[in-house]
Amino acid sequence: MTSPPPLRADARRNRERLMAAAESVLNERGVTASLDDIAKAAGVGNATLYRHFPSREQLIEAVYDQRIRALCERATALAATPEPGQALLTWLHKLVVHITTSRVLAEAFDAEHKSSADAADSEDSEDAEPPQIAAWHRAIFAAAAPLLAAAQDAGAVRRDLDIVELLSLTTAVARAGGPARADRFLGVLLDGVVPR
Repeated sequence: MTSPPPLRADARRNRERLMAAAESVLNERGVTASLDDIAKAAGVGNATLYRHFPSREQLIEAVYDQRIRALCERATALAATPEPGQALLTWLHKLVVHITTSRVLAEAFDAEHKSSADAADSEDSEDAEPPQIAAWHRAIFAAAAPLLAAAQDAGAVRRDLDIVELLSLTTAVARAGGPARADRFLGVLLDGVVPR
């Protein structure tokens, strides 16, 4: 995850408006939403959009990166709370919400990456995870590991569960149904990770 360069206040506001509009338009119209639609929804001209995000892929990546950063910051804040078991459960709920509400954004990023890979015509790129996705995965694992360790030390979560298993199960639960069902599925999963 990379931090955006420092910007003047007006440029920062335009960037934030573009990212909010991108998320909204993509969720509403799907992967076919155009950059023109996003610029219009943000109330800026195309030149402003391209000045901040020279490509559609860069815009989608910035929006997704912002979401991952917020999720990791939330994990750090929760790690400082006195109830480690509850902190982990709260964060897992946030993770499920992130996954269920980011589906279209993730599909758009994936579509942009595939079209870039096709343009590069690289044989290795088809099966390789894009570097940015690998970085996001590393950030999520690094944010979640201290929460799990603290919950296990407090006896709130089974000791035989590792972070890969927990995040894999949580991701599967989030993808198994829509947002309403995912919360119920997570509740069932969490019953299984609490020590008996």
